[in-house]
Amino acid sequence: MTEELTPGRKFFNEHMAYIYANDVDGMIDDQYTEDAVLFSPFDILDTPPLHVVRGRAALKDFFHKYLAYQGAIDVESLYDFGETEDSIFFQAIFTSKTGRWVVGDAWHMKDGKIDNHYSFAHRIGEGRPI
Repeated sequence: MTEELTPGRKFFNEHMAYIYANDVDGMIDDQYTEDAVLFSPFDILDTPPLHVVRGRAALKDFFHKYLAYQGAIDVESLYDFGETEDSIFFQAIFTSKTGRWVVGDAWHMKDGKIDNHYSFAHRIGEGRPI
């Protein structure tokens, strides 16, 4: 018997399919609102994190840099997955060319698209000092 996917898990699976296909433009156009905001700790821009990225054009630029930085991503473990009518939350462990990471995301949804994306991450063994 096949378990039916929840709407949030289906959205997550589609999101990861875009990531695996390196289809940043399709992902942003299909899954983010026009004025979406991303909060990201990844140190891939010219300014130090935390990055607050606003709007589809800036999101596309950010995610193109992010995928070039990470390379292929292998999700080892997905856990603490939860959803409501307007939110999706999860944590994961993945490996890439930059190492092994603990990551998490919280997506607030509006009309079936992400309008606020909160991200956290650290390379395993390299948590930031307080």
